[in-house]
Amino acid sequence: MLRKLSLIKWLLLAGILAAAVILVLNRDKVYDYYRGLIYKPSSEMVKIRDSLGLTTEGEFVFNASQPVLSERDEFNANCREDDAETAILGCYAMENIYVYNIEDEQLKGIRELTAAHELLHAVFARMDDNEKNALRGDLQTVLKNNGEILQEDLSIYSTEEQFEELYVRAGTEVKKLPDNLEKHYAKVFKDQDKVVSFYDSYIAVFRRLKAELKALESELDELNSRIDSMTLEYETRARQYSTDVDQFNACADTAGCFGSQWEFDTRRNVLVNEQVALDAMYDEITNLVNEYNDKVKVYNNDVIETNRLNDKINSNIKPKEME
Repeated sequence: MLRKLSLIKWLLLAGILAAAVILVLNRDKVYDYYRGLIYKPSSEMVKIRDSLGLTTEGEFVFNASQPVLSERDEFNANCREDDAETAILGCYAMENIYVYNIEDEQLKGIRELTAAHELLHAVFARMDDNEKNALRGDLQTVLKNNGEILQEDLSIYSTEEQFEELYVRAGTEVKKLPDNLEKHYAKVFKDQDKVVSFYDSYIAVFRRLKAELKALESELDELNSRIDSMTLEYETRARQYSTDVDQFNACADTAGCFGSQWEFDTRRNVLVNEQVALDAMYDEITNLVNEYNDKVKVYNNDVIETNRLNDKINSNIKPKEME
């Protein structure tokens, strides 16, 4: 009987030791599990989480990172260390995800995209060197093929930070990826293309405004050149016309200046036709000036809207400054 009790004690002790070893070896996952267990997301964050279409693994890391929608002061306290004018939409700091709470009809998808972006930072933080190195080659290929999208702003990061940022942005901004990356991001998102659609949705507004401004700048330059050229021609011809009229009137007041009625009528018709041409040219210049002014209004409105949206996503811009 004593031997049996002793054996049970040893078995219990061995079980406890085994559990302790497992706990030590998996302490990070246990810690993530605990953080996810106590996480109480807001109703808005639940909607964002559900909209991302996360896998079980993705949702596990998401909940462990305890994402919150933050207003300006809270967001800046956790995510900013300067007063720079660059916009920061979110951050993964102190094992937590913070998403700047941007609410604007023109920027649909921006909070969802930011949450997905920061989630991949959290995933990256949990990857070992072997996992990261296995993705380097494919990520460089993605950068080469999508430089116009991904190259922007990467220069502000260190070499290793660039790799992490490339990893995150490739997973949230690029749809066509190498198979290896497709499989990797599929561990986090059920449909990675859907995540990219959030990026396309909000960034399209900025791209449209940028394209419109560029096109308008070209059109305004062309109109300005035409107006200047036609105005110069108009003024030159108008001066000559005024001189010709004075000469015609002086000749008409001088007996015998015109050799015949035909000569009088001919020169008069030339002046009348020139007046008609000058009036038409003046009207055309006026129309061009009106067109120019209309395009300037559109251009200025686009600039105002661009500035408004840039201010909207910049947590360093205070509400009073946006009024």
